[in-house]
Amino acid sequence: MVSTFHGLELGKRGLSVGQASLSTTGQNIANVNTKGYSRQQVNSSASPSLSVWTAQGANTGQLGTGVTIDSITRVRDRFLDQQFRDHSETLGQWQAKQTTLDRLETIVNEPSDSGLNSAMNSLNSAWQDLANEPDSLSAQAIVKERAQGFVEVAQSMNKSMTNLKSELTQQTQEAVAEANDYLKQITELNKSIVRNGNQSNDLKDKRDALVEDLSKLMAVKVDEKSDGSYSISLSSNKQALVAGEKVSEIDVDSVTTNPKSYGGKLAGLGASMDSAIHYQDKLISVVKNFTQANTMTKTGGADQALFIGDADNFNLSELKVNYAAKPLKQPAATDKPSEDAQSYFRELVSELGAESQAAISSVTNHEATLQATENRRQSVTGVSLDEEMANLVKYQHSYNAAARLVSMTDQMLDTIINRMAN
Repeated sequence: MVSTFHGLELGKRGLSVGQASLSTTGQNIANVNTKGYSRQQVNSSASPSLSVWTAQGANTGQLGTGVTIDSITRVRDRFLDQQFRDHSETLGQWQAKQTTLDRLETIVNEPSDSGLNSAMNSLNSAWQDLANEPDSLSAQAIVKERAQGFVEVAQSMNKSMTNLKSELTQQTQEAVAEANDYLKQITELNKSIVRNGNQSNDLKDKRDALVEDLSKLMAVKVDEKSDGSYSISLSSNKQALVAGEKVSEIDVDSVTTNPKSYGGKLAGLGASMDSAIHYQDKLISVVKNFTQANTMTKTGGADQALFIGDADNFNLSELKVNYAAKPLKQPAATDKPSEDAQSYFRELVSELGAESQAAISSVTNHEATLQATENRRQSVTGVSLDEEMANLVKYQHSYNAAARLVSMTDQMLDTIINRMAN
């Protein structure tokens, strides 16, 4: 037989679900502008029914007992989350490359009136003036001054490229430290989520935000276990980084040795280092060929060449102008080797410009792709004020109706208890 207080239980359960739904909606509205917040929803289902007597006999009827709250979960799309992480990793890689190439273009500073090509042209012009007036002391002095200007420009570029390589090394160390910090924080959140239960929505939001930051640094694959913890590994070789409550930190040496396997900004910094080394080597080759074309010797002196340097073990930072040389005479075969050196430098500038433009285009394209993915993801997990306001009205009516059911049942019980005896 159904309890006399069955209606009160129905109403109470309706009130509980309505109150939870209203509170969850309020939570969504309050966090509409909170970065990393995932929209939450109350999942409910009909509670088990009671068997009742009917005209057909025992246990032939089912009487509902109301509603029960199953869970309060975040609204997420794992596929879109992984897509976002993948695009974020690719963008981070190209941004690191583009930043370095932009720095290299600034260092090379071509075309300009103060770059290396202009310095080489100025020295060639000074040689021509000396050829017209071989005995002119001022013409000889100008050749040496133009040569000194060439050396200063070349050494300044070389020093800037060396500094850039040092900065890239430091950035790699900082990125590795940052990645390890993210891994440790994710591991700690794994512990908290397992301890507090799989419905720890706020903790999961914090963890997902850390995973997204981590994906900018390297390419990762994320698997969620049944207890709510994350297992994280490298996408390239499945190297385990986080396994539940265990963390495996990465080290700078492994990243420097094989940056491509890590992806993201770490791979971009590795490629940036390769570019810096490549263009510095080309610069040194240009300077060496040009100085040799304009005569270079290991020792200075009146009867020696214009430049002082070791052709066999060329060191650009030690290159000097031989001010003691006199009288200066233009080498017989200066034109062709000098032109070849300048042509090689123009090739360097063209290669750098093309690579930089390709990097800028890639960054632009991947930014657009990432934004499109984020828009699709926000359409699922983001908070819509219009939708939440509509839910607010719906849940309010549901709550009011459940409250009315309790009041009506109370009146019925009052009639039975207090009035039937009269």
